[in-house]
Amino acid sequence: MTTVPDTADALADPRAIVALDIGGTKTAMATIDAAGAMSAGRRVPTRAPGEDMGHAFDRLLGAARDQVAAASRGGRHEVVAVGLVCPGTVTSAGVELSPNLPGIERVDVLGRAREAFGALPVVVANDVKAAGLAEVRSGALVGADPGLFVNLGTGVAAALTVGGRVVGGARGVAGEIGYALAPGRPDEPDLESLIGGGPLLARTAALYALGGTGPAPDAAAILTSADPRLRAVADRALDVLAGHVLNLYLALDPTRIALGGGLMAAADRVLDAVRGFVAEHAPGGAASDEVIVAARHVHDGALRGAAALAWDIARGERPGWALVTR
Repeated sequence: MTTVPDTADALADPRAIVALDIGGTKTAMATIDAAGAMSAGRRVPTRAPGEDMGHAFDRLLGAARDQVAAASRGGRHEVVAVGLVCPGTVTSAGVELSPNLPGIERVDVLGRAREAFGALPVVVANDVKAAGLAEVRSGALVGADPGLFVNLGTGVAAALTVGGRVVGGARGVAGEIGYALAPGRPDEPDLESLIGGGPLLARTAALYALGGTGPAPDAAAILTSADPRLRAVADRALDVLAGHVLNLYLALDPTRIALGGGLMAAADRVLDAVRGFVAEHAPGGAASDEVIVAARHVHDGALRGAAALAWDIARGERPGWALVTR
């Protein structure tokens, strides 16, 4: 994992960071030392039943503070930064446009993080951009310039990387492709409503139950179902996704596109659909199986990206697409 500081002897370096990936349902956190070893990893519910986002955020910060204390106990580590990522658009005003974390836009994310950790710097960033950073540092986008990471999970978003850096955009919304509409079809659902894991589950729950197997265990099961009714829904969703990936390919001409997120549990189905469509419609004769690939950090990319950001701010770097407490 290439998210650690440059050092002659990383094994003797006592420094460490704590990383948090706040998701719509679960929050993952871990301590990462200077050698890149991840320890004390755990997952906790993002919100308890009936808990508002403000109280949930304070509880998660408290759990991260406990993680810092545990890592520092007995002088075992010197925690030098905390990296926190979550869904939504991260701007100077905080976190906005995050339907998976309703109420987060009313939380003073940076102020509460500053209060929770004091002099310890905390970086707050978008989870998909962080996952894109992890891919360009140690994953499928190493050496790809430009590179593109596309997250297919509960939400849908992308991260463009140029020169090894993530592009935040002028307003922080670069890569928010979940809101994208099919060209010439403004009345149809946006991309996230069609292929996002949450909307896909909600839209097909009744159909899946009609197949006699009960509710779908996850959205990836819908994409691989043999039920012809579900197959039709999945085919339509994947066709729209492939069309949007083609448009990104044509607009950006990336060296490589890495697909990640929970829907990549059905990686063969997703990759076949997207590669076939792009190969058929894109000029230039690109070898689509080399250009469109599975992400390396499918399950923990955002957490690894949070770690990379924490090490960056510990070195004094301040990415323009993230917020830093000091």
